[in-house]
Amino acid sequence: MKRKFRCPVTTKRELVAEVLLGYRTEFVARKYGLSPHTLRRWVREYRDEVGEVMAKKQEQNEQLVKDAEELKDLKKKYNSAMKILGEKELEIAILQDLLKKMNPKAWEEYQSWKSQSK
Repeated sequence: MKRKFRCPVTTKRELVAEVLLGYRTEFVARKYGLSPHTLRRWVREYRDEVGEVMAKKQEQNEQLVKDAEELKDLKKKYNSAMKILGEKELEIAILQDLLKKMNPKAWEEYQSWKSQSK
């Protein structure tokens, strides 16, 4: 005797919407652990009733694409800021080294000022 796959009608409509959005029936069926034949039958039954679910899934997909683009932009900005920060830290180290070599007295004053400000 075959096992019957039971799930709510809303879930069936969501799976049908995934198929109608362009995913292969076999892929969606395998993803959710049901037979491709069952999913094809559901597509025939619920094709006309999934307009609202498809619109919601389409909005989610568009939001994911937007978020991915925003994340990519933020990563570029972060990397640029980290590069600038590294350059500034290197510049500070070079200037401190130069100060230490050129004017040891000023270097000592800087060190005492630095310890007092903490």
